[in-house]
Amino acid sequence: MTQSKVRASLPGIGFGIATALLFGGTTPLAKLFLNNVQPWMLAGLLFLGGGLGLLPIYVVRTYLLRQQTDTSDRLQQRDWGWLAASILTGGVIAPVLLTLGLVNTTAAAASLLLNFECVFTAVLAWTLFGERWQWQVFLGIVAIVAGGIVLARAEHSGVGMTWGALLILGTCFHWALDSNFTSKVATKDPIQVAMLKAGLAGSVNVAIALLLGQQLPALPVLCSVLVVGFFTSGLTLVCFVMALRHLGAPRAGAYFALSPFAGATVSALLLRDNINTSFAIAAVLMAAGAGLCARITD
Repeated sequence: MTQSKVRASLPGIGFGIATALLFGGTTPLAKLFLNNVQPWMLAGLLFLGGGLGLLPIYVVRTYLLRQQTDTSDRLQQRDWGWLAASILTGGVIAPVLLTLGLVNTTAAAASLLLNFECVFTAVLAWTLFGERWQWQVFLGIVAIVAGGIVLARAEHSGVGMTWGALLILGTCFHWALDSNFTSKVATKDPIQVAMLKAGLAGSVNVAIALLLGQQLPALPVLCSVLVVGFFTSGLTLVCFVMALRHLGAPRAGAYFALSPFAGATVSALLLRDNINTSFAIAAVLMAAGAGLCARITD
């Protein structure tokens, strides 16, 4: 690859890594909040925190500082279908599956299972969305799947072929759909896209949770969840849209796949999740796979 192309990709790499670091804490922190917040409500509040946190930033930038985005950056009528699809799959369905899966899965094991998102993202991008096939990404997928098999077969890993593990894999699939849908609006204003996506998705899930009889948590917990959601949903989405703009769905998904390792580390430190030999082997395989997926080629 030429040096000019490498330099052109550097912003995307930076945003991809930032996405992984910001999102890495979502799984262990969500697991921690499940002690005080019911799953569906938690899924909604985390996204709602992202939308509410980005709203004043958008208002100040656009109306007070009058830093209007270029007309081509604004969402057009043709973009709303892709945005709606990304909100449904990545903002409504996936977070609920994740929080429900965490009920019966350790945060560390769930974090590693989330590596399957880049597998689903790449396969969908190649088969349905016209992205170019790359052999490095394919080898990375093989390594990640091998790591998932090791993790799933471990007798004491805290995961196994349980409903919790299947729900986490369902989360990966829907986030992979979301990545490919969001790539269709990646050239638009990232703050506007992330604000609308997080705010609307969070509002829908909170409304559904209330209809199901779930209660809002106490005010201190509510504020904590919203603040965490600003980082794990709001800023994460902004960075991810920028990564999609520069790298495309398969490569951006590969960098996003680094977030589970940050999540597994936080889980081990914060929640004292058990890290055994099978877990370590799976982590090595998945790290190698994510590294192969993240290689930049022509």
